[in-house]
Amino acid sequence: MTLDEIFTFENLFDAHTQCRRGKQHKRGTIMTELELGQIIKKLASDLTQRKYRIGKYREFKIYDPKERIIRALPYKDRMVQMCFCKNAMAPRLERRLIYDNAASRTGRGPDFATRRLHGFMRSSFITNGGNGAYFLKCDISKYFPSINHDILLSKLRRAGFSPDEMWFMEQVIHSTNAPCGVPLGNQTSQWFALLYLDEIDRLIKEKLRIKYYVRYMDDFVLIHSDKAFLQQCRTAIERACAEKLKLRLNSKTQIGRLKDGLDFLGFNHKLTDTGRVIKKVRASARLRQRRYLNTIAKYYMNDIVDDEYLQARCAAFRAHLAGTGSQKFITNEINSLRRRKRLQRKCGK
Repeated sequence: MTLDEIFTFENLFDAHTQCRRGKQHKRGTIMTELELGQIIKKLASDLTQRKYRIGKYREFKIYDPKERIIRALPYKDRMVQMCFCKNAMAPRLERRLIYDNAASRTGRGPDFATRRLHGFMRSSFITNGGNGAYFLKCDISKYFPSINHDILLSKLRRAGFSPDEMWFMEQVIHSTNAPCGVPLGNQTSQWFALLYLDEIDRLIKEKLRIKYYVRYMDDFVLIHSDKAFLQQCRTAIERACAEKLKLRLNSKTQIGRLKDGLDFLGFNHKLTDTGRVIKKVRASARLRQRRYLNTIAKYYMNDIVDDEYLQARCAAFRAHLAGTGSQKFITNEINSLRRRKRLQRKCGK
């Protein structure tokens, strides 16, 4: 596609309506909406004439569950990336990526990846006549900061993107002035990360012929009845990552039995001797949730957040913990907090 086909006024306006969801109260959204028509018109003109330059990143850290550096662009630049991803990247890359590449795609996500994993575990139980199969759980060390720009651009060219599309993506990739890595916080980075490991997906599915395989960004799981074969797979994956992608697996990479449980996407998944899959919250995640609940309780009791916010957090917790047996715990904690609040109001404190 050409730039004037991608960045039409209508496409940019549609991207704005998506970007503003949940952020209507933010300063960047409000300032953009004050002169929205003129801003979109100028963006469309600058982009089609290749005069567009990406704004300055705002850096901050998050600590859930580990420290990460997030680089956030100004609102208008996020709007441009939303437009490009929806109209150029997604249509082309969706046809290229394997079905079980589960992150950041329409109809995919953590729930999809979990369902696929559970389905594979149950299928292995039927195929092997029990829960004695093995898994290989792989994790890339510092994935986003380690993505090589030259390798990434080469993959994007082979994917069939036009010169106009490549010009825009080069602007984004080189916008941090770093020799490698793509910033957490850009929507384009999600698609770059999905494509970058596609070579490993093909290795596992087409050369190693692993039937039970699912990937969520840089976390991926292989299931097989033969432990020795999974050790060979690990060696092949490590070699391909090092030689072709300049990546390495981290210390969390391991081989284990399904009956002993595997950690994936924040939960532990265990295959029982009856073929049932049990999903539980990991101990570290449970501790973080308790701390978060204590923080919410403090804010709620001091009238910093209201009942509406509490209800929204409660619904989010219940959705996140669906199928783990921990939903009742969250509900009881929230109800207890409400009773304390009512008692506080009654006593006039």
